[in-house]
Amino acid sequence: MTTRAPVAIRGATSVSIPLHWRLDGAGADAEAPLVVALHGQGMDEDQFALLLQKLLLLPYRFLLPRAPWPFELRAEQRIGWSWYAYDGDQERFRAELARTEHMLLQVLRDVETAHGLRPRRRALLGFSQGGYCGAVIALRHPELFHGLVVSGARVKTEILTDEIQHAGERRFPVLLCHGLRDVHVLHEAATTSHDALAAAGLAVQLETFDAGHSIGRSQVDAIGRWLTRTLDTPDAAERPHPTVRS
Repeated sequence: MTTRAPVAIRGATSVSIPLHWRLDGAGADAEAPLVVALHGQGMDEDQFALLLQKLLLLPYRFLLPRAPWPFELRAEQRIGWSWYAYDGDQERFRAELARTEHMLLQVLRDVETAHGLRPRRRALLGFSQGGYCGAVIALRHPELFHGLVVSGARVKTEILTDEIQHAGERRFPVLLCHGLRDVHVLHEAATTSHDALAAAGLAVQLETFDAGHSIGRSQVDAIGRWLTRTLDTPDAAERPHPTVRS
């Protein structure tokens, strides 16, 4: 009997995973503005809501999804959540961002449909890892989002050249928040993001804080003021109600 070397057969099977979310805030009517808030790596939606609790008093709705992938924090003996894996490979990173974008737009669409929401304006707020992917999503979809807040992250301007140009034509508003003692994402990264967005014509503002890689009270206050200016402008009620498509 002849024998042959073993042959490995590879394939891929599509599976679905749940993406949990929390809808919060003091918005009372179907057209109240909506803020999509993306937590940082290792966090979940409840931890992020606790940090943002003062914002939840604003007359908006806040959609806080939980990232889909488990992330082990061995030092804290707990499991957190991650939006994507990152090993430095830029092509894989683009693919991960695209997958995250697809999932989050589907969650946004499903939540708005299920609860009869027709927000007159939307903003996206992302912290740390949530800021990296949130900036990509908001800048790629200015027809859906009317503003972007990035905290403790930089905007990946190098993969958003066309999107930033179009956003600049719209004077798309962006708030960058950064702790001067942040050792995970250096202050220079936020400055570089600000300069690139400003050069393209976006209405970008950089606020710095005497803090590390965190969101504290003073930062929440600054974000609250910015959201009020951005989401309650006089022409907000006159804008069409865009439909979310994943």
